[in-house]
Amino acid sequence: MRAVLTLFAGFFATANAVAADPKADAEAAFALSVLPVLKAKCFACHGEDGTKLKGGFDLSSAATLLKGGDSGKPGVVIGKAGDSPLLKAVVRTDADFSAMPPKENDKLTDAEVKAIRDWVDGGAPWPSDQRIAEIVRAAKPVGVAVKTSSGLSPDWTNRTYKPEDLWAYQPLRRPAVPKTAGANPIDAFVNTRLNALGLKSAPSAERLTLLRRVTFDLTGLPPTPEENDAFANDRNADDIAFARVVDRLLASPHYGEQMARHWLDVARYADSSGFANDYDRGGAWRYRDYVVRSFNTDKPYDRFVSEQVAGDELDQNDPEMLVAVGFLRMGPWELTGMEVPKVARQRFLDDTTDAVGQVFLGHMLQCARCHDHKFDPVPTRDYYRIQAAFATTQVSERSAAFLKAENLPGSPRRSTSTPAGRPWRRS
Repeated sequence: MRAVLTLFAGFFATANAVAADPKADAEAAFALSVLPVLKAKCFACHGEDGTKLKGGFDLSSAATLLKGGDSGKPGVVIGKAGDSPLLKAVVRTDADFSAMPPKENDKLTDAEVKAIRDWVDGGAPWPSDQRIAEIVRAAKPVGVAVKTSSGLSPDWTNRTYKPEDLWAYQPLRRPAVPKTAGANPIDAFVNTRLNALGLKSAPSAERLTLLRRVTFDLTGLPPTPEENDAFANDRNADDIAFARVVDRLLASPHYGEQMARHWLDVARYADSSGFANDYDRGGAWRYRDYVVRSFNTDKPYDRFVSEQVAGDELDQNDPEMLVAVGFLRMGPWELTGMEVPKVARQRFLDDTTDAVGQVFLGHMLQCARCHDHKFDPVPTRDYYRIQAAFATTQVSERSAAFLKAENLPGSPRRSTSTPAGRPWRRS
């Protein structure tokens, strides 16, 4: 997924310079700040569906706002934000009012609360849709606009984002290394941050402590007594002796095993299918070992990705590629006589789509299955465009010959060929 970013700068204001007019100020605050907040964080429970209003409170119009909910009290007291139930709820400090929105992660920012406060103190005007459109067109957008395939509404398509919230969509840049005496580049960045906070870095660890840390980190195992002695008695300078340790650990087969643990966690690896029956997956171990081998052979990341998403298309005669594409088959699966096949298949496609987002993009996509993403530039259209790449895949049994690295003497699995579980295959 590639997002083309267009930067806009400026403070929000209307083009005809109406800042001196309090009513215009309040209207602008409503159109540019208050209404978007209500739509994003309130309407789902208080206005999107008039038949399922929480507390009987409808925020979708001026009339229903002033009518109030089950309490019979108006939601705002015009001109008096401090006395308005709406403000007391979003400020979240009044014991007589439930904090809104209920989830702590959804609470309004100080700027959003201030916009609502200014709007209520300014008379709580509720402009017509036409007037709102005029204000929005005349205003300069704040922040960053992101071009996508377009959302389900113009409000979503044209919204802007804080630049710092889009860090994951920016191209990689190599920042200048801070100048810190005697520090490697990583320490230089860390020390700069510590200095800014008035803190000091911890003293350098002694050799045996350092060896224990790096050995656990790279292999998941403690150093042996012999390794402790070798490092402690190495007469080379500390940096040279430590570099030799790191090279040795990276060459260890246990390095791939340790790194694979992290990858298998996000790739949702399991030896069984999950759900109620939790059937055994006899060939799942082959995908696990493929990941271990990939790390130990320092496989380029782009190749690692391609093999797992489309290995069977890269070379359907290569057993390694058939095993690699088992990534798409790692999700939970159950199809019994009580399951609707089309529902099970769609559940598979949804799992695959979200897994590709989380594993390769570092981004959850499942929210966009039902609606444009609330916080990120991922519209529902893009979700189903990504899913369309997997729409022709089918589950099938594939026979994949054991690789030399798998077919070891004395192995109970020693054979010339075996079904490789149920990896995906494009039809």
